[in-house]
Amino acid sequence: MEFAQETSPSEKDIVWPKYGLRESPYSTSPIRLVGILPINKVFCGRKEEVSLLKKTIYSRNSTRNIIVGEFGVGKTTFTNFVRWDLSLKKDFSKYLTINAEIKVQPEWGAIEFLLSTLSSIYTSSIVFNWEQKGIKLKTLDKIKDYVSISKQKNIQGTLWIVGGGYGETKSQPLQLTPEILESLLQELCIEIQNIGRQIIVAYDNLENFDIQKLGLFFKSIRDYLQIEGLHTIFLGPTETISALESFGQVHSVFNRPIILKSLPQEEVLEILLKRCEVLKIEGGNYLRPYDDETVLKLYNSLNKNIRFTFKVLEDATLHSEKKAPCQINIMDIVAVQEKEKQEIISSLTETQLKIITALMSSPKLSQKELSEKTDIGITNLTTPVRELTKRGLIIESAEEEDKRYKYVRLSDNSYLKLFFDPKEIKIK
Repeated sequence: MEFAQETSPSEKDIVWPKYGLRESPYSTSPIRLVGILPINKVFCGRKEEVSLLKKTIYSRNSTRNIIVGEFGVGKTTFTNFVRWDLSLKKDFSKYLTINAEIKVQPEWGAIEFLLSTLSSIYTSSIVFNWEQKGIKLKTLDKIKDYVSISKQKNIQGTLWIVGGGYGETKSQPLQLTPEILESLLQELCIEIQNIGRQIIVAYDNLENFDIQKLGLFFKSIRDYLQIEGLHTIFLGPTETISALESFGQVHSVFNRPIILKSLPQEEVLEILLKRCEVLKIEGGNYLRPYDDETVLKLYNSLNKNIRFTFKVLEDATLHSEKKAPCQINIMDIVAVQEKEKQEIISSLTETQLKIITALMSSPKLSQKELSEKTDIGITNLTTPVRELTKRGLIIESAEEEDKRYKYVRLSDNSYLKLFFDPKEIKIK
């Protein structure tokens, strides 16, 4: 089979054109409203959940929605598809939305939350050309004055970085108060309603909060979320539900959470097929870099985590570049993972190996438990744990009630627990 390849001599070693594709179909990043992969062409499944969220938003002039699920289940892509369906599918829609979800930070208070919300709406009005489409909102001119980088030098990126973002400096301009920003948001929502529309805003990063702080955060912004004409969607882990329930006055204003489970395996195959169709080089044919049996076997072995599955498939394809184009099989994947295992293990000290091996058989361990399992004194754990954390192999967290007590677990990104049997690792 011949493929049309849009490559220059300097690009001859790039993998994906060898398959007739413009780039990797295995992207693990969420599908955005604006990007190379049109969300309406590559989204698949979740019909019941999509219908439920749409009906919820349709039902009132203001809603508070929670989307929860395990890491890698596709919460952001799901939410973005619903926002596209409600806001961008037709030339005219009742709803406006922001171009990307806002990344909430654990240290945020009312000012940061409100300012980032206003900033994101202002930025989106430019990205989506609202004014050229006849959506002229006078309040946006006022918002521009408050989020302008030149006037708010202590706040980095609030105008041009999607969703806003704050530097480490905590100082705020004196004229910024929650009351002023809330008034601006209310005024904007009223103006949007006066032209027959409402706005949908999505917030992500809730997994960065511990449960108690997340509950307090929701409590601090509760009143702002109930502004008429404003629909908010929060994305987080399943523990988010516990944070809501910790404060009755918060729990009462939110709609019932939508819990996303792993996609059925046939829908994973459909997603990959749709992505290949979208990414194929114009005027040419393409070869799928996978076979269905391999994808399904890998997906099931990785606890139906679509993000891990795509990452492993991409790694194996890139490492098999010399024989491309070909369909990656399980033996190719095992070979790549075995090579990665050997590279990781060969670079570890005996103490580090003991720590890694102990964590492979436990979800997480306190310092005391880790010391007992490895026969390493607690004081001697500090340095190797810090080094393994820097390398991204483990994650360290503190007990909320007492910061002196720390826990460690394997990093999701290392795949150590997913592929490697601790019995195979020999301590030097």
